[in-house]
Amino acid sequence: MTTKEQIIEKLKTWLTTKKVISYEEGIPLNCWNKELKELRDGSEKEVYVVSFKTKSTNIEYNEKGEVISFFEGMYCFAYFDADTLELLYIHKKAGYIEVDGSY
Repeated sequence: MTTKEQIIEKLKTWLTTKKVISYEEGIPLNCWNKELKELRDGSEKEVYVVSFKTKSTNIEYNEKGEVISFFEGMYCFAYFDADTLELLYIHKKAGYIEVDGSY
């Protein structure tokens, strides 16, 4: 298993264990190449970033079965330490999710 595959599996395990955010299983999780990034605390670190999309919610249908209301999922970015392969945090449109699952 490659490093990127290990990271994706770690994220999938974290998402199913913590259950604080869901991901759209039909859209592959994408692990980018290792790169030096500025983190939210202003420090720089080599990280792997995994992009994924949350599940779409609140799909409503009319009596004909046509979609009348739909809230599309949002893209999120999970930051992993390149040395330890540990999850640092998840960045989403409305803020951050910590490793312990808190916002």
